[in-house]
Amino acid sequence: MTKKRIISFESGRLIALLAIIALHSQVFMKSPLIFGEPVIGMILNQASRFAVPLFFIIAGYFYYPKLVKSDSKEDVFWQYTRPLLMMWLSWSIIFLLIPFNFTTLLNDGYWAERTNYWSGLLANPLNSLFEGGLVHLWYIPALICAVGIITLLHTFKVEAILLPIALILFVYGCAAGSYVPVTDMEAPIFTRNGPFFSTLLVALGYEIHRRKLTLDSKQSIILAFSGFALFLLEANYLYFFANGAFYHDFLLGTPLWAIGIFLFLQGKPDFGERLKASTISNDLLGVYLCHLLVVIYFFNIVFMLGVNPILSSLLAVPCAFFISLLVVKGLRKLPFGQLLVR
Repeated sequence: MTKKRIISFESGRLIALLAIIALHSQVFMKSPLIFGEPVIGMILNQASRFAVPLFFIIAGYFYYPKLVKSDSKEDVFWQYTRPLLMMWLSWSIIFLLIPFNFTTLLNDGYWAERTNYWSGLLANPLNSLFEGGLVHLWYIPALICAVGIITLLHTFKVEAILLPIALILFVYGCAAGSYVPVTDMEAPIFTRNGPFFSTLLVALGYEIHRRKLTLDSKQSIILAFSGFALFLLEANYLYFFANGAFYHDFLLGTPLWAIGIFLFLQGKPDFGERLKASTISNDLLGVYLCHLLVVIYFFNIVFMLGVNPILSSLLAVPCAFFISLLVVKGLRKLPFGQLLVR
């Protein structure tokens, strides 16, 4: 596989990461209010849901050439997943030990603050196993599950059943996840975790590369907007007519939305050239892994200082991103840095 960076994919990854930080920062979710609702924040929240699916598709797209060019599929799998597992475990330990709530820490002490958090994790141990020390780490086990399934099917030369299996997992994930108010189905874990959604999205990237699928820019945009429209229709139906939640990580429209964005980026290899995303490409996963702790600390400080919610929303994303980037670059200089960043 060529080492050359594809500018549009790197730009897409950077934009997706900023969208995730905005999502976790709850940008404009407290103010301003329109008719009593944070309409701007709600729109931004929903519009950010393309980000992780896009990460999965890009991962699958670049995993394909690694797998087919090697005689040892098992070696490819372990070379790909070993550093991911190492980072997942290392960051999990850090997040289990570092306090999050400054108020509880100052009033009740370290042990009380951590005990409250550990108790929450132990209340659902199977789910916590797929998430690690902090909720956003679910991405790594989910990616490993998807890559493992793809590697296994490729090894036994039964790739023809990859998409059917992935589709079944995805539909089950929706049915036992966001669509529970309609289906009354139950899953042993939160279906965002594990292989349920990740397998289809990683497989789509894998198949796009394998089959050399393309769309022109207009078709890609239409597909992306159609998927987003379906996603919004589902979210509104579940909220207003099925007594479900308004916010969802994955719905049936998610794959169409993410594929449309991916194919647009694929067809526009120079898209986002001015962002210079390739200069920090190797840092993006590290920023993802540490950003939520930075966001948590940011809002601890905001709460203690009584900062205006609109101002805090404007500052949250750039502060979280650049501080996280500095943390990652600093970790690279430490002897144990390879345990935390690639």
